[in-house]
Amino acid sequence: MRKYGVYSFVLFCALSFLQSCSSDSEGVTTPQKLVSDGQLVSLPIDSQTPNVSAGLVPFQDENNLWLFNVNHTNNEIQLYDLESKKMEKRMVFDVEGSEGVGFIQGIHVESFDSIFLFDFPSRNLHLVDTSGAVLFKIKYEPPVGHSPAFIHNAHFTTDPILSGNQLLVKTRPEVELAKVKSEDLIDKKLTYSIDLKSGAAILSAMGYPEDYLSEGVKQLDFSMARAGDKLVYSFISDHKLYVSDLKGSPKDTVQAKSQFLTAGFETLSDVTNRIATQKFLYASDRYERLLYDEYRGVFYRFVFPKVEVENEDEINQLRRFPRKFAVMILDKDLNVLGETLMPENTYYPGNSFVSKDGLFISISHPDNPANEEDLMSFEVFKLKEIE
Repeated sequence: MRKYGVYSFVLFCALSFLQSCSSDSEGVTTPQKLVSDGQLVSLPIDSQTPNVSAGLVPFQDENNLWLFNVNHTNNEIQLYDLESKKMEKRMVFDVEGSEGVGFIQGIHVESFDSIFLFDFPSRNLHLVDTSGAVLFKIKYEPPVGHSPAFIHNAHFTTDPILSGNQLLVKTRPEVELAKVKSEDLIDKKLTYSIDLKSGAAILSAMGYPEDYLSEGVKQLDFSMARAGDKLVYSFISDHKLYVSDLKGSPKDTVQAKSQFLTAGFETLSDVTNRIATQKFLYASDRYERLLYDEYRGVFYRFVFPKVEVENEDEINQLRRFPRKFAVMILDKDLNVLGETLMPENTYYPGNSFVSKDGLFISISHPDNPANEEDLMSFEVFKLKEIE
């Protein structure tokens, strides 16, 4: 670690402490649905910025609401002011060299002075600020049988958790998915903590449910969201939600099935050819991202019902742009308050985030007539009580 990294480290630990002391909404507890007046929030982009982002991270300070955009094209992070709807900064990073950070896969924002960069499968972690300066770099070694930190802001969101000098990050088990069995997951965990002083990595206690593969091979991905002093986990092929403390120690399990999914899940063991495998991956029932709305004290769980596909072209589109999805609304105790089915072929849920104004969901779906290539546009959904 560079010597000037110590000062920055103290700074972001202090900021983390202040953030942890702040309180969020008491929370909504009555039946709810998501509604929109159809108005869009649009951000102008340049010719080197896709309107489908590799990752969006909102950040609220004492003055403004900001949006960080990960742009793989230039290995950069762009900073937008959501009030003025203008890009205020762009931070372009070298891939190699003394200031190189690798190819940015995901980011985590503690403050403007403390932005963590994650590349995959590198075992390096970088801390930067909004000037683009690399404050420090640390090398860590993942626990045996587990991948380097897998942080992706547009894919199964799992924001890291900073506690003191420990950074809790998502990992993936190093197993062969097509052949994985329950016994292969016994010692596999969902997260580990990286010591930001030494680089040592320690596994958390939170692992896969014992019965997760009881019906056959399933995908292993999950999303994780923080609400106060607890973490909630949503697996791709499990109706239940799982709760741990901020160190990853298991606490509770809650039933939270979507009304739009069947009771069971398809398994990879049923697949006999490549097309069938693609259908399993992209067209079958599943859950994806889990977001916590600190302003209203609710969780949003994104649900993807099974769709019928006729050919490989339809499957290829589903790989990036789902045909239909729903959003579940759950209170702080994970009671289901409601579920809203979105119009088909209209939104890109991988670019969604929460702000004080509501739940923002991208309209950058190729079949949406309002989609414009030179704009990153979002429809804002608000909660409405069901009478």
